[in-house]
Amino acid sequence: MGDEEEQRPQSQRSCGKLILRLLFSHVGLFLLVCLYAGFGAWLFSTVEHEYENFLRKERYIRSIDVNDSIAYLSSLFYYLKDKVDQEEWDARVYRELKDLDRFIVGAVKNFSYDSTMDMENWDREWSFGNGLLYSVTILTTIGYGHVTPKTQVGKIVTILYSLIGIPLTLIFLANIGDLMASFFRYAYSRLCCRWCRGTRRRCEYTPEAVAQMGGRLPTLSTDVIGEETYMPTSQIQIPILLNLMFISLFILLGAVIFAFLEGWDMLSSGYFTFITLTTIGFGDYFPGKAFQGYKGSITKTLTLMGTCFYMMLGMALVSMCINLMQEQLTAKVKWVANEIGLIKQPDIPDTDEAKPLTTISAIDATSRSNLLE
Repeated sequence: MGDEEEQRPQSQRSCGKLILRLLFSHVGLFLLVCLYAGFGAWLFSTVEHEYENFLRKERYIRSIDVNDSIAYLSSLFYYLKDKVDQEEWDARVYRELKDLDRFIVGAVKNFSYDSTMDMENWDREWSFGNGLLYSVTILTTIGYGHVTPKTQVGKIVTILYSLIGIPLTLIFLANIGDLMASFFRYAYSRLCCRWCRGTRRRCEYTPEAVAQMGGRLPTLSTDVIGEETYMPTSQIQIPILLNLMFISLFILLGAVIFAFLEGWDMLSSGYFTFITLTTIGFGDYFPGKAFQGYKGSITKTLTLMGTCFYMMLGMALVSMCINLMQEQLTAKVKWVANEIGLIKQPDIPDTDEAKPLTTISAIDATSRSNLLE
């Protein structure tokens, strides 16, 4: 019995560690962010539901009042036409129309009046799709501002939702950005730098090392990724121009996609994509059609999910490219500072510990030429 009681907490701890590893893995964080965004869409649409129903009723009442006012003014003007002179008739018409104008402006400002009389087919502002878009703009700190909570409870829920969701999304984007940066460095070093890497390998292996390997050098595909002595993948710097080209192509892809989905021209679509991926989020353009009409339509549902995925992936990609460009700019600034004497590189002591490994040690020009021959 005692052994079972000792083993049970240990198994529980191992199960807890496994769950935490899954949650904070790349896939786990992605699923966690998706679930949190979906939870936010349901939460905000539920919180604002009652107030939106109240607004719908008030809009309907204001629509009736405006129509009654128009009918009353029409009858009044027709009645006064033959009862008063032209000057008094003009003054009365102007005064009554200004009163109607103030009434309509107040209805639009306070109740979002839009002259709609159809209560059944009224478009809800806080549908699940708009709630999901609102949640995504909170998590990514874009903040379009096209939909905002009107109730006090909704504002408090937004604050609490942001306190948890924004750090979670930043962790997710950082992890995805690191993964993408590692893949980008790997692809660049294995594809774009393949000839340079092959030349470096042939120069830095000694004849003794080649003899120990049976006279054949290992291929690039069998190297240990990241810590190669002759050309470490982890130290390769991606050119700034290549990063800018990569960002431009991704923005161009988004411009084509949203021009098709939203019916925008290419310039407006590219402008929206750039404003979104840089999290500026002015709110003059937002993906409304992509988040509507998803009920009962598999195509629209996939469009909604694809739009969210593009926004998340794009933010991670832009962050990754900016970090890669920052690394190269920092290295160039240090090189310039060292060349003009502002800083000094630390001297490397000539000790046995500082010498390279025998299998990949530095060789003189004679041995290199023999090896190349």
